[in-house]
Amino acid sequence: MPRVSHRWCAAMLLLATCGRGEPEPADLQALRLPTGALLSPDGAWLFVTNSNLDLAVKSSTLVVLNLRALDQAFAEPPAPADAELSAAAPCRVAQAMSEGTGAKDQEIVECEERYFIQRAHSVRFTSGAGNIALDRPIGDDGPWRLLVPSSLEERAVTWIDVVREAGGIKVECGQDAEGECDAAHSLQRLGNDPAGARLPSDPARIFVDSEGYRFAYLPHLLGARMSLIALDAEYGPKITDITDPNAAFFAPEPGGKGVLAGGFAVAQRACDPTDAPPRTESCTRPLLYASHRFWPGVRLFSVETGRDTLVRFASHWLPVADPYAAGDRPYMGEIEFIDPEVGDRLLAVHTTPPSLSLVDTSLGPSGEPLNDPIDSVALCHNPNILAVHRPKQAEAIAFVSCYSDDEIAAVALGSFTVIGTIPVDDGPNELVVDEARRKLYVVHTLASTIGVVELDSASPRRLQMIGRIGLGD
Repeated sequence: MPRVSHRWCAAMLLLATCGRGEPEPADLQALRLPTGALLSPDGAWLFVTNSNLDLAVKSSTLVVLNLRALDQAFAEPPAPADAELSAAAPCRVAQAMSEGTGAKDQEIVECEERYFIQRAHSVRFTSGAGNIALDRPIGDDGPWRLLVPSSLEERAVTWIDVVREAGGIKVECGQDAEGECDAAHSLQRLGNDPAGARLPSDPARIFVDSEGYRFAYLPHLLGARMSLIALDAEYGPKITDITDPNAAFFAPEPGGKGVLAGGFAVAQRACDPTDAPPRTESCTRPLLYASHRFWPGVRLFSVETGRDTLVRFASHWLPVADPYAAGDRPYMGEIEFIDPEVGDRLLAVHTTPPSLSLVDTSLGPSGEPLNDPIDSVALCHNPNILAVHRPKQAEAIAFVSCYSDDEIAAVALGSFTVIGTIPVDDGPNELVVDEARRKLYVVHTLASTIGVVELDSASPRRLQMIGRIGLGD
């Protein structure tokens, strides 16, 4: 199957809508071209962004799946295949995803999403929604704050508060009666000043600082830029720095292939005050990694915390075979540390050539991270998004979504080998591990569904897609 980029898919979706006239309001109880997902800290809810990449409706949406209700529905015998679904019987038997497994077809259960989504929990905001990052502005006992970048029309970062109430939650973004978030919850300009510089185009994956520094980081797919968001400004989050395009925070394509330059994802190295890299100034500054999108490597950077501005350090080449042999691009996808509390081993997804690498970031003689690649493994085509399953008494597993092949690669991190390739629905994108339920949720952008993959080592269906939320087309 030919390899395709997310931007190519978005362009095709846009072309498909030409001449349709005024779009309708987005459905507040549906999955439609979903891109991002986040498990709530209490495990009761799955937040999902619908992207509206084709601009066929007026806006993106955030919808919230009630996972406890879904648990109850999955525990009941499903209705027969092709049965009409209802609130009393929301799930039915569907065809299994067994292609390429060598096993006989095994049934999966599909459930209509609207029976698990309450309209009161859904909101609308600017089109092109991407991933969801979680902030806790006043600690564990306060509300959850969701940050969502949007890449189309009025590019922005929307912030949405989720307040826990007796028996449920309340979603707040200053929305009106139609669920449209207000302008105060949309970050579009530097300093939140109407005269400030615009948020650059093509925001990629937003990342909230995991070490207690009150910032969020937003690389941009094009334009070689990075944006910094201070999370504790007077009236909510505020964009405090946008790098100069002439400074080229992200490197352009090597070898004279072109001028594309951008970033994709951010990961954070844990800092130990007793053994701190010099650039962290005794752990008073964060140490962050950003993946270049069109250059095979990562850039290290930090924040000058007193001024809320970005500080960039060197880029590090992460070779995997010959990055030019495939004649394709982009080069890099998501990055994540295997153990966020230790921070010595970094996982890096290489979109070209399709692979996952392991990078040693332990400190060298100078006190700075080595950033040496120590292993790699080939993956299915067009890998981008990464999630790590960390069972308490078993080997950790990295899951990587392969957008072109409609597969999820499972890599055992002890042996660093592929232990399974899981067929899923069309356009697998975001991955969410639910450790309590021992499940992996797979957001299928093109199928407009969310797959449920079994992770329980005691199950005969382990590493198979056993359920689907949404009926797709």
